[in-house]
Amino acid sequence: GFWSTMRGVESETGSCIGEGFFMIKLIAADVDGTLLNSHREISGETCRMIREVQRQGIRFAIASGRMYRDICILLQRYGIECECVTMNGAEYFDAQGNCLEGIYFSPEKAQEIYERLRGEKNFAVEIYTNHGCYTADSRLKTFRGLMKRARTFRPNIGTWKSIFHTLRNDHLRKMHYLSDLQELWDRDIQVAKFITFGDEVSQIKALRQKVDRIDGVAVSASFRTNIEINAAAATKGAILAKIAARAGLREDEVMVVGDGSNDLSMFRAFPTHAAAMANAMPEIRAAAGFITASNNEDGVAKAMAKALKINKG
Repeated sequence: GFWSTMRGVESETGSCIGEGFFMIKLIAADVDGTLLNSHREISGETCRMIREVQRQGIRFAIASGRMYRDICILLQRYGIECECVTMNGAEYFDAQGNCLEGIYFSPEKAQEIYERLRGEKNFAVEIYTNHGCYTADSRLKTFRGLMKRARTFRPNIGTWKSIFHTLRNDHLRKMHYLSDLQELWDRDIQVAKFITFGDEVSQIKALRQKVDRIDGVAVSASFRTNIEINAAAATKGAILAKIAARAGLREDEVMVVGDGSNDLSMFRAFPTHAAAMANAMPEIRAAAGFITASNNEDGVAKAMAKALKINKG
């Protein structure tokens, strides 16, 4: 593969640390459960470290399951400018907001997946596209689905607070409701991702078994109670490997940070400096090069500090 070829070149040229060959040149971090703490904030220390690594010439990228529009709201709030991998690797945006890469479902595949999900009474299904988020569910069912999402983000808050957070959710306000999805299939809109949240882990496991049987899809999750379906080629790891290859970066010049199963492809693509959050899922911790602190203890900032230390040798 690409990285083994690069290693072959390295051994032939006899490159070494002294020549700056082992420096970290790109850091990519997940958002939910990673950059964001349990108050849904990026800490001051993490913001400071993002600016510091960028000042020292390291590229910083966000790698999220979210749509670009939703990430932009976050970036503007904290005054961060960076590259973005969105919708689990379906799209890649440069720091100026240009979409340089897009990996979507064919209309036929999108319809096949939706037909499989439509029969699930307990799940509100959201369809992420290159033109926003769509659903064929009622407003009430969508609201209940977002309530499940709110409980996942903030498991300890009460029902009234959960309702309040859901009503304020920008995602809910910008949802496109369609009574007939044929409208969506017929338009020039690219479907990138399907997402749904459940109440119980057992519910999600049962749904995942059904979805896993569909050919040509990548199934992952940001949380223990959700499921996300992308085109097989649309993973965070695959798109980051493309970006790294274009820039001539080696596998060990990239650091990735994450906590959920949709981060596993990044860890497999860049195992040397794969940093799992202390709050990460077990399979992420097992695949990690090292474990950093939790998302409530500036885990991303600590991983970045480690990158700067590596670069100083």
